[in-house]
Amino acid sequence: MAKSRSRTAPLTPDLIFERALEIIDADGLDALSMRRLASDLGVEAASLYHHIADKQALIDGTIGRMRSEMQVTADPSGDWKDFLEEVFVEYRRVLTAHPNMMSLAGWRLENGMEDGLVFLMEIGFGLDDAVELMQSIVALAFGFALFSVPRIPAGKRGLPPEMAERMGDWREDTCRRMARLILESFELRRDSSRNYSLE
Repeated sequence: MAKSRSRTAPLTPDLIFERALEIIDADGLDALSMRRLASDLGVEAASLYHHIADKQALIDGTIGRMRSEMQVTADPSGDWKDFLEEVFVEYRRVLTAHPNMMSLAGWRLENGMEDGLVFLMEIGFGLDDAVELMQSIVALAFGFALFSVPRIPAGKRGLPPEMAERMGDWREDTCRRMARLILESFELRRDSSRNYSLE
């Protein structure tokens, strides 16, 4: 259980979202309420509304706080496949570190999705291909993160011990290779469409 603590720093949105994430990590999504959050921060619940509009804003900000842990060094103006591979492998890592956030992150996929779709369309994908690519790579990241959580059985039941152990090991390098295959396959589709339109 996350412990309440007396407030020593000024109340800010960043501090609120950080504490909300700590509560969810420790005690689950159902444990997060405005009353619980205020108590943990050492303030009255009404004080929170000076910094966040409502519960939805709290959820969105907490997801943003989680996503801020992503460490992406690839240049989006360079090889687009290198960039997106790193983004989604990092997203998988962050989701795995915060398993109680997965359902929230799934509900709020639209946050930031528009930027990704615009990016793909700017480098030559049509809307349908951009959407299908985003859907595919998001599903890959979420799937690997979900099955990396120990409490998920990951299809191991009934397997011999050695197979079960390996089947339960959802490795980052496997996720990275699969992401690259998805990205390269969509690049071929994009290039084929370009060539066809020029003929």
